[in-house]
Amino acid sequence: MVYEGSPIGVLAAALDGGLAPGQLGVISARPGMGKSALLAHIALDYLLRDLSVLHVAVHDTVDSARAHYDTVFKSVARHSQARDWSSAQLTAERHRMIHSYLDRPFDANAIKVSLQMLADVMQFQPKLLVLDGLDDVASHLPGLRALAQALNVPIWVCFRSDDGKLAPLLFEHVSLSLRLTPKGRDICLSLHRSPHDAKSLEVSLDPNTLLVRAGRAEPITHAVTRVAPEDCTMYSGGARGAEVAFGEAANRLGVLEVNFTFDGHRQERNQGSYLLSPRELAAGDVSLAYVSKRLSRTYNAEGGLIRRVLQTLWHMVSRSQQVFVVGAIQEDGTVVGGTGWSVELARMWNKDLWVFDQDKDYWFKWNGEDWVPGEPTIRTIHFTGTGTRYLKETGKAAITALYARSFS
Repeated sequence: MVYEGSPIGVLAAALDGGLAPGQLGVISARPGMGKSALLAHIALDYLLRDLSVLHVAVHDTVDSARAHYDTVFKSVARHSQARDWSSAQLTAERHRMIHSYLDRPFDANAIKVSLQMLADVMQFQPKLLVLDGLDDVASHLPGLRALAQALNVPIWVCFRSDDGKLAPLLFEHVSLSLRLTPKGRDICLSLHRSPHDAKSLEVSLDPNTLLVRAGRAEPITHAVTRVAPEDCTMYSGGARGAEVAFGEAANRLGVLEVNFTFDGHRQERNQGSYLLSPRELAAGDVSLAYVSKRLSRTYNAEGGLIRRVLQTLWHMVSRSQQVFVVGAIQEDGTVVGGTGWSVELARMWNKDLWVFDQDKDYWFKWNGEDWVPGEPTIRTIHFTGTGTRYLKETGKAAITALYARSFS
């Protein structure tokens, strides 16, 4: 184990060393479970041993991919003072190359071409390939397995799965599948060598960092974990009302803002603005008929604006462990307006979800079955702040008090 709390030490012990050269491994989970963080831990196990790694980002920019490593380094540095982590980070940068295929076609042959260029121009020959954000995993796995064998290096692939599972037929190409699933407030890790061979590791992973907690994976019912504002990122949209209030409060305390937008979107607060490309928007695509059914109201595709708003909410919620919404809860349990889709996503993905109901002047938490009153705090480093454009003074005060409780 190269650093305290690394999940790779647990994996290496369970696998008698890890994924072998020429083998293909996959990490699957629902959005927001920490797939990218686990992939960063796998890469760092090589990088900190002075072994080169090529990180392939299918949908992320290079900066977004690098941010996953920076988050892990910050967390590790806080938990372990045993080494100079600034020097370690420089070591990792020297041995890591990140290639983004955002807005470009991707397949296994594209990686092969990139690797040849890196070898010819930079004498860069990686000992590990990690690939994040694959969509059509079934069509790509045969080519990636052949690439791993041709290069004689292990390849780890990270992809989104709504049920967190790898289809049984795909094990023909995969030597090992890792699955991340929620349990209480922690994340559980299981190993699968075949559809019927599963091994749950007796560890509990922190949902923010995927570092190993002491003891077994169990729901946490004791004191709330405190996080530092400068380590946190708030995902929002910068729209008038609740999103502007969430952003202004974040800025006052040094919380990093990422405000997603798209062409044609009216963004009132543009600090930390991130323009989603058409391809990125498509990653959060959803049937408007399905949204209408979930929210018991009618949406149509006129102008395409509402679809892009819903796609933007997907990007906000999928990156977060906690979701805070200001609005009004209806009798059927849904939340008024388009922001209600962020609530439905958070419920489907088992996020820590809170809604401040401006009519009732109180916060409510979704417990899996019903809305229950409570008083939330921000306890994760990635969270969403969104809600109605028609923000009342009570809603604004609730947002301010949330930040004050969390970071005082």
